[in-house]
Amino acid sequence: MGEEPDIDLQEVATYVEKKAADIENKYPGLSPSRQMILIAMSLGKEYFYLKKSLDRLEASLDSKLKMLNEKLDTQLMKKKD
Repeated sequence: MGEEPDIDLQEVATYVEKKAADIENKYPGLSPSRQMILIAMSLGKEYFYLKKSLDRLEASLDSKLKMLNEKLDTQLMKKKD
């Protein structure tokens, strides 16, 4: 993969805080350690979903680029003849 984009840590913190609030609202009365486990699991699930989506998009892009390169090569060979 390419370079990692600049990430605003404040934005990340806000996102994690929102996740924590969602978990706290959905499961009131959980101990802080259980809340942290659920937050980590939720973030991990999101990460893997997005990673798989990105992998599928990259594979699709690679496939399309190969097809376009083959078509381009075919056209260039025709022009040479």
